[in-house]
Amino acid sequence: MPEKDAIEVLSRERVQVRSREGGVTLSAWQVELTLPGGKRAAIVFAEPWYRGTGALLGATQDRLAEIWRAALPPEEKEPDHQQWG
Repeated sequence: MPEKDAIEVLSRERVQVRSREGGVTLSAWQVELTLPGGKRAAIVFAEPWYRGTGALLGATQDRLAEIWRAALPPEEKEPDHQQWG
């Protein structure tokens, strides 16, 4: 059971996005979250910018980047490979 103060990742998927200024479709990542207190939100990351939805609508780029990093899966340690010869 997740902690009350933890961010819970509900889904992570590739999505297609378009900006008002651009005439091209970009590929981006979208993470759907449950924030502390039970509020639902999502962050779309299309390098170099983030966009918050739901409870994160209007959040700063710095805040979205911080939450994005917290929502990433833990990195698995690379196995040690012995070098021969």
